[in-house]
Amino acid sequence: MYAGSKQMKLKIRKERIFFALTFLRIVLAFVVAVSISLNRRNIALFIFIFTALVGFFENFISKKYPSQLRSIMDFFADKLLVNLTAITLTLGGVIPIWATAIILARDMLTIIGGIILFYKNLKREFKSSVLGKISYFFQIMALIQIIINLQIDWYAMSAALVLTVASGIYALVKSEFRFTRKKTDLDEFRIYNLIKFADIFTLMNVALGLVSIVFAIDSNFDYAAFVLLIAVAFDYLDGKIAKSMQQQNPFGKELDSLADTVSFGVAPAIFGFSLMQFTSDIRYFQITFGMISFTVFLFCGILRLARYNIMDIKGAFQGMPITLNGIIIPLAYFIGVPIKFYPYIYLLLGIFMVSSFRIKKLP
Repeated sequence: MYAGSKQMKLKIRKERIFFALTFLRIVLAFVVAVSISLNRRNIALFIFIFTALVGFFENFISKKYPSQLRSIMDFFADKLLVNLTAITLTLGGVIPIWATAIILARDMLTIIGGIILFYKNLKREFKSSVLGKISYFFQIMALIQIIINLQIDWYAMSAALVLTVASGIYALVKSEFRFTRKKTDLDEFRIYNLIKFADIFTLMNVALGLVSIVFAIDSNFDYAAFVLLIAVAFDYLDGKIAKSMQQQNPFGKELDSLADTVSFGVAPAIFGFSLMQFTSDIRYFQITFGMISFTVFLFCGILRLARYNIMDIKGAFQGMPITLNGIIIPLAYFIGVPIKFYPYIYLLLGIFMVSSFRIKKLP
């Protein structure tokens, strides 16, 4: 009986990892839009591809842990990435309004239909059709082409738009919001029941991470590094307050993981990549190696947090805590470590995060 209960808890913890990844994709969709609007195309391309890959692997692996709420969140994260990117490129005069309108109209059709069906019966989950998945893939490929050179590849764009219209017509005939007779998890996740006072400090942490990202994209590196250090302080405070007020709970732990992923995973990666972009003596092959290094670093950060969420080690961390990135990276910047060494630093930090050595927690 005990072994079965332990396996069930492990399964639930693994399922919660995917919620954190979905929230991360939603945050990154906004970062892509900001990067494009500030004309930082290389950064936008890096984050766009990374977000799309995370979404692909998440949707592929998470099939083992079906969830009504996550199926809807996945749909929202996918569409937000495409729609925000398309809208931003349209505002920049790159994509015609009519082309973006087709993509938006198809998704609004799905959303409105879903709202009507949910009003009739809450027991529904989103299950994208094969045609919908293919159209989403072509939308991603068409947008990647545009972000690279700010020109439309009309072969890819035409295919994406035709498939978008076809999938929209199919969705009218057969809704992608399917009825389910299983017990759903939608009512278990009402925000006003979950959020606690300590979580406000966690939200401040993620807000500071986003501010650091915007500063880095806009080449204000002093401010970006300083804000990361402040985020570390808020990350420390949220844990102390939650413990002192006895507000420790699974929701807070998942929210903290999301905040840490943004502030000490995504923000340092964009900080390092932006530094290399704005350094004149950095060669092309070094930037390419840096992109690989920052991607590995970010994946290691996600893996480290995922492992932490399913483990229960008292008084110690297994592997380097991701929060230390918010100290080490700004410190390296302020003491003047040459930019060409950053890819190697990030690789080492990634290895330390997924390593098995233990670090004692602060009291």
